[in-house]
Amino acid sequence: MQPIIINYKVRGVDIICRRCGNFESPTTAFLARFRLEGTGEQSAVLRCLSCQTSACIQGSALDTLTHARAG
Repeated sequence: MQPIIINYKVRGVDIICRRCGNFESPTTAFLARFRLEGTGEQSAVLRCLSCQTSACIQGSALDTLTHARAG
């Protein structure tokens, strides 16, 4: 089970940390509570800034986060 959940929605992305409950939605500032680290060709690390929990995300999720930021 992933410690950080990414839920895809029509108008953006919800990001939820299961450990501390930190939450970001399309209505909040993008990646104000989470940080992308070590972006590579196929994956990246998404870290919760509250409890420092991290999760590796695949390139497809990274593409979705990039499109949500542009929108």
